[in-house]
Amino acid sequence: MTALKLLKHFSILAALAGLAAGCSQTTESTVWQYMPHMANTPILKAMRGYDGFGNGSSMLMPPDHAIARGHKPYRLETVEEAERVLVNPLPRNEASIQRGRKIFNVYCIACHGERGYGDGPIVNPFPIPKSLQSDDMLKWKDGHIFHVITKGQGVMPSYAQQIQPEDRWAVIHYVRALQRAEHPTDEDVREFKKRTAQ
Repeated sequence: MTALKLLKHFSILAALAGLAAGCSQTTESTVWQYMPHMANTPILKAMRGYDGFGNGSSMLMPPDHAIARGHKPYRLETVEEAERVLVNPLPRNEASIQRGRKIFNVYCIACHGERGYGDGPIVNPFPIPKSLQSDDMLKWKDGHIFHVITKGQGVMPSYAQQIQPEDRWAVIHYVRALQRAEHPTDEDVREFKKRTAQ
């Protein structure tokens, strides 16, 4: 038998011996545990109280007027104030309109419909939402729409938790694109005819 084959057999036997030793039910040494209090914490049972805090609660409420890190509070209360103060900070370009389209198709299309007429697929059993193509809606400023998305209005709930502020502005750009597609200017019609004639 060559030395290489002997070494190979010896390696296999050593591995089997190590495996057998690892499967033993008795241990020769004490098991040390790093930070045992993190692995073996007491289980908190709901409605049973907890003696860790003075009031018996298992978790503490944040102090009054605390603001989460990174959170920007929205303090405007009326649409008039929002129209006066808020201006869309995003540039109206293809990237922001496409981003707005994506968010619109996730959160808004179900009620407002594909073209914004309030004819989404869930409207039949639920109240009909405001048409984004209505005459008064066409007069709304961007700040007004942002306020409605943030605070809700009528049957529409607030979407502040679901849609980030920057995405709300992108949705507004997309809504403006939908409105312009349904109510083109004379210039838009001329441009369309010129492009289709080529």
